[in-house]
Amino acid sequence: MEKKSRVVVITGASGGIGEAAARAFHANGDVVVLASRNRKKLEMISASIPGSIVIETDLSDEESAKRLVSTTMEKCGRLDVLVCNAASIIVSPAPEVTSEDLLTTFRTNVIGHMVLTQEAIKVMKLRGGGNIINVGSPGFMMGIPYYAPYVTSKAAFSAWTRTLQAELTDEHIYISEYFPGYIRTDSAPVSRIGEISQDFLMEEKTDFISKYFTRPQSPETVARHLVRISLKPKTLTYSGFTVNLGAWIALFPSFRLRLARGMAENARKKLNKQR
Repeated sequence: MEKKSRVVVITGASGGIGEAAARAFHANGDVVVLASRNRKKLEMISASIPGSIVIETDLSDEESAKRLVSTTMEKCGRLDVLVCNAASIIVSPAPEVTSEDLLTTFRTNVIGHMVLTQEAIKVMKLRGGGNIINVGSPGFMMGIPYYAPYVTSKAAFSAWTRTLQAELTDEHIYISEYFPGYIRTDSAPVSRIGEISQDFLMEEKTDFISKYFTRPQSPETVARHLVRISLKPKTLTYSGFTVNLGAWIALFPSFRLRLARGMAENARKKLNKQR
């Protein structure tokens, strides 16, 4: 390992944004630590990323989250960048969401990353600093239909991120929040409403807002953003114009409801066709 190489830990690295980020950080000259529950996929990805390290991690288990940091330190001796990307997604009508649905998403999306971050901060302080990038979601501002457990947990994760930013002012540990938009990935959510496609909320229309909100971004684009943020930390970064536009629209209830209700109607139509 070259002295200048950073050690970058990426959660949710078994596909989608996490896998793309691992490849982008490796291309930047960093040593990447791949973390997720799916060891088989991690090993397949690691085989094509020289020098990468696989650490099987279940963020819903707090001890597993802690071991990710301790094992990284044992293998690499340092931790320079932590990318908190993993997410549990459950699709369900809001009136049918159970307490266990919320607990499942919160264990991974909030608590697991909270514990992981606390452990990372300890070792980063000893080394004089580090970067933590939390991949959030602007969906909680919009109120994405059928994704209540996910967007609720992401709202809490955003609050956690912003509290860290307020507190860690003199530690040389930089906390960045990143909001991706609609990303085309191969990650399948847990669905309580039957088999669904990733874009079941979306429908191409002629009006300006729908046209741009239904255009997906690639994980590779997001990965390049994450590398840039790790080199030059920012408080909040949106993945593109449409995401920034969505955050602005969310400030206006009538516009927000128009877009969100349109998504809900698209979903109902597609679900009715399946039945």
